[in-house]
Amino acid sequence: MDRVDDFEQATRLEKLDDRRWTAPLREDWALWGPAGGYIAALALRAAGEATAFPRPASLTCHFLRPGSFGPADLQVESLRAGRRSELLRVDLQQAGKTLLTTLVWAVPEAVPGIEHDAARLTGLPAPDSLKTYDQLYPDERLHPFFHRFDQRPLKGMPRAGDGPRDPELTGFYRFTPTATASDPFVDAGRILLLLDTFGWLAQYPAHPEDNPSPWVAPNIDYHYRFHRLTSQADWLHMRVRAPIAEGGLMATDGEIHDQEGRLLASGASQLMCLPRAPG
Repeated sequence: MDRVDDFEQATRLEKLDDRRWTAPLREDWALWGPAGGYIAALALRAAGEATAFPRPASLTCHFLRPGSFGPADLQVESLRAGRRSELLRVDLQQAGKTLLTTLVWAVPEAVPGIEHDAARLTGLPAPDSLKTYDQLYPDERLHPFFHRFDQRPLKGMPRAGDGPRDPELTGFYRFTPTATASDPFVDAGRILLLLDTFGWLAQYPAHPEDNPSPWVAPNIDYHYRFHRLTSQADWLHMRVRAPIAEGGLMATDGEIHDQEGRLLASGASQLMCLPRAPG
């Protein structure tokens, strides 16, 4: 991997006018093709560029077709704007065809309202006290995409000879070479990149003998909620599950907490299983 740009650099947009931006879908941020979380992060960033509100509240994304590496256009439409919120639609297109359509709610930084928190995790270990992925899996060769994070697994990927267990992964993740971005829309892209990528991997503990899996599973859609600003959290604690896979579909759900156990974001996705191409 020649380039080592962080996610802030890799999701920068070029403004064409007040409602249109362009950006390349970069091969160095790829999995099977342009990663779903990566292109969704571009759409989220375009929404942030277009709104006067300072933070995202939620994102709903529908994936219509796979993309290819090269330029993409993003068009933003404001569907509803009020004093306390704005709903924006972002379409990402290549060669005149829409790859994904995204709805983003944007809100003020803080407004008065009900307050309680029953979602806080307790007893989390310090990330630096945990072994790194390389220490836990010294014989594994990682895809270059996974070098984008410093990984400290708690419930990690299965090892050779492991029996099936719950389809769940947990651990701490810190992006490299830069951990955070100051812009809330850009920084929330970290959530999309993690939950999109590891949602598929969460099925492996239930199928430890299938590595690599004979299937790939592109997203049909996902919905993520941003409960708190994320840019103060270098380390992100992720829990992601794939609780059911049947009939060619696989569901995932996940949560992102900070190092102190405060819930930052949560969401769910639906994936469609397809046979992996040979080779």
